[in-house]
Amino acid sequence: MKRVFILSMCLLATFVAFSQKPSAESIRKRFSLGTTVFTDFWQKVPDSVNNRTINQGADVFVTYSFPMDKNDHIFFFAGAGLGAHNFYSKSQLKLDSDNSSYFDDFPSTANGHAVSVKKSKLSITYFDIPFGFQYKSANKFHATLGFKVGWSINDHTKYKGTDYTSTSTGRTVRLKESSLPNIQNIHYGPFLTVGCKWVGLTASYQITSVFGTSDHRSILFQWVSPSSPSNQSRKVKARIIKRLQRTPDKLGLGCDV
Repeated sequence: MKRVFILSMCLLATFVAFSQKPSAESIRKRFSLGTTVFTDFWQKVPDSVNNRTINQGADVFVTYSFPMDKNDHIFFFAGAGLGAHNFYSKSQLKLDSDNSSYFDDFPSTANGHAVSVKKSKLSITYFDIPFGFQYKSANKFHATLGFKVGWSINDHTKYKGTDYTSTSTGRTVRLKESSLPNIQNIHYGPFLTVGCKWVGLTASYQITSVFGTSDHRSILFQWVSPSSPSNQSRKVKARIIKRLQRTPDKLGLGCDV
């Protein structure tokens, strides 16, 4: 991971050093501010987890482009931004006895009151550094092939619904839990954008897992259904760990100015 970051910084420094000294006007034009509204497609989620198909998120970013040809068609770019990713389900994030993270269903009743889940989500915000290459044609068509490295700066779960604790009175509550255990600090992956003028369609893939141990060697994205018999719980967990070895693809619509 450190090698990827160091390589990206070296490339950036190289282009800065060898680029012709630009005018103040050309510098302003090389900056680009953009935003993307997207959905994360989480892969290999077990049937026992009642999750949403659409997991909306958004990011905002600024980039600076370095021309690589005299006609200003090919550019190398680098920048920074913030991205918010969500996973919506009818499950709660919990820890088991060995401090592994897993999702479990909410109870159907609590202290004699029926439990109704209105919203439950896991949310992670990253500080991202995108970089890559972009082609712009004379008719304003553009295509981008890039790579993004990001660091988690905030993670939390949010719940809105019936109080599901043992002392529940049946009232609606809003709960938020922050600084979640086992969240990977770093994520990275490639992305592709095609578009025309200021609008484009973006697809990306996150290589890293969302959850992991402190040394990042194990994937601990575990989902356990409470309906599973206790004598089968270990087999169920082992199977789920093996299945969830990939993290979400992203498809989004973005614009930049």
